[in-house]
Amino acid sequence: MSAEQAKGNGGEDVLRSVLLVAPAAVMITATAALADNKSDCQKGFGMIKAELRKKHPAPVIATLRKAFSCAQTEVIEEDWPECMDYIKIARAALKR
Repeated sequence: MSAEQAKGNGGEDVLRSVLLVAPAAVMITATAALADNKSDCQKGFGMIKAELRKKHPAPVIATLRKAFSCAQTEVIEEDWPECMDYIKIARAALKR
């Protein structure tokens, strides 16, 4: 291919480059987010465990137990975003 032919492709080479790089950037960002969720979930799981050893009103203890059980399931399944949902529920119960 000559230089004139390359210039005349209307930017297709640039478009191809962008289309190759964009998915890689998205995957790297998603991986970083999952790593944060995993770490946050594990910390939150430990927090719930510690809070269950403390004295709280019965409704709070019930919510913490349910959140602990569900978060434990999500840790086993490695479903970090869903685990974080249960951690948030536990934190909300503690703020009441």
